[in-house]
Amino acid sequence: MSVHHRAAPAVIFAVLALAIFAIACSGSPTEPTSIPAATQAPQPAATAAATEAPPPAAATNPPPATATVAATAAPAATQVAQATATPTVLPAEPPTVEAAPSGAATLFTLGEGTVARYRVEEELASTGFFVAVGETTDVAGSIAFDADGAVIADQSRLAVQAATLRTDSNRRDGYVRNRTLETDTYPEVVFQPTSVDNLEWPPTTNFPVAFTLTGDLTIKDRTEQVVWDVQAVFAEGGTMKGLATVEFTFDDFGMDKPRVAVVLSVDDTIRLELNLTGTLTSQ
Repeated sequence: MSVHHRAAPAVIFAVLALAIFAIACSGSPTEPTSIPAATQAPQPAATAAATEAPPPAAATNPPPATATVAATAAPAATQVAQATATPTVLPAEPPTVEAAPSGAATLFTLGEGTVARYRVEEELASTGFFVAVGETTDVAGSIAFDADGAVIADQSRLAVQAATLRTDSNRRDGYVRNRTLETDTYPEVVFQPTSVDNLEWPPTTNFPVAFTLTGDLTIKDRTEQVVWDVQAVFAEGGTMKGLATVEFTFDDFGMDKPRVAVVLSVDDTIRLELNLTGTLTSQ
């Protein structure tokens, strides 16, 4: 009996030892199998990612990419700058090839020696018919011509200071200033040329020429178109001397005829004259 009871614990202990050993043996092959699987699994995934997506791999190395772009962009920028600079370096067309602008003109300017004059025939109580002559040197202005010899109206103007007109009679002069021309209100007699006819251009030099000059004559508050007959000589060097004349009536400009005690009558016609002295200059 005692021998049987002692053997039982030994048997139980042996069975437990075998069970533990069996469990240990069955667990050992499982761990090595699972561990290599866990270790090898990421390698195919990483390899596939690297194969299928090259951009991320390039992004991990920015300096080479930046250097490549800079190397590519630099020649392009150099070419653009060179192409832009080329027209600037090239010489411009010579200005003499281009036609002169329409505003360019030859200018005839009145100079010293020019005289403005009026002539009116009167009948005097003492001497009979007499031509009253009033004149002044206080006249100035210019006439502009384009390249073809046509008048440039808005750049042309001749003006006479009416109050400075003088005759041989102070009484007549006073009447003309105060009543006929009203010089306090209208100090100038103005002529604005608008066209010229029969004038060869450029003018023939050292030979008498005859032409007409049309324009607007303003006396007091009235403006009328008149045509001057001109006889002139153009000299070498651009100087010109001539005589321009035009006729109209007192009524054409609403003027009063001079009326003084010694004057019996005054003719209706007034003759204006310009003794021209001037210079032609290219502008």
